[in-house]
Amino acid sequence: MTAGTSHARRTRRATPFPSQPTLAILLGLALIASCSKPSSSTRAAGSGAAPSIDACALLTASEIQQALGVAMKPGVKQTTSTSSQCQWDSQEESAAAGVSVSVATYDDALFRTMSGSKLAKPVSGFGEAAFKGVPHAGDLVIKRDGREIDLGIVDFRLAPEKVDNAAANLAKLVLSRL
Repeated sequence: MTAGTSHARRTRRATPFPSQPTLAILLGLALIASCSKPSSSTRAAGSGAAPSIDACALLTASEIQQALGVAMKPGVKQTTSTSSQCQWDSQEESAAAGVSVSVATYDDALFRTMSGSKLAKPVSGFGEAAFKGVPHAGDLVIKRDGREIDLGIVDFRLAPEKVDNAAANLAKLVLSRL
């Protein structure tokens, strides 16, 4: 065997599989993508018309600023056939903060899969069932009245406990307006 052949084999073996964080990101993206297409067999009976809800009316930029201490841009609304979402971003790029709210038609299989993750931590006081930490830290997912309400915060300046507290406080506002 020549030196070139041996080097080529070693090079190919050095990177045979993606890293675990890469796989976790891909799996998380797959779960998020599946949120927009709940199967009809797993939808809750009597589920509310989630897409007709204006997710941007559930929080204000001022309320988010009060919770995070960062001035926010107005929310940007997106809807699908099964959900309504709103995304607020910080006014200053250096703050690197964002908040999202999604109200979707409840999908039991998806909810059970996500809440069954090793990273999911059950929380009480937010509806029929709730958990935090999935698909990423700063997320709070709630089952209530045939809907799934997802509230997510990304803020790299705050400690995880402060992000969790802000998510809980904002989720209470959202639930009071549904």
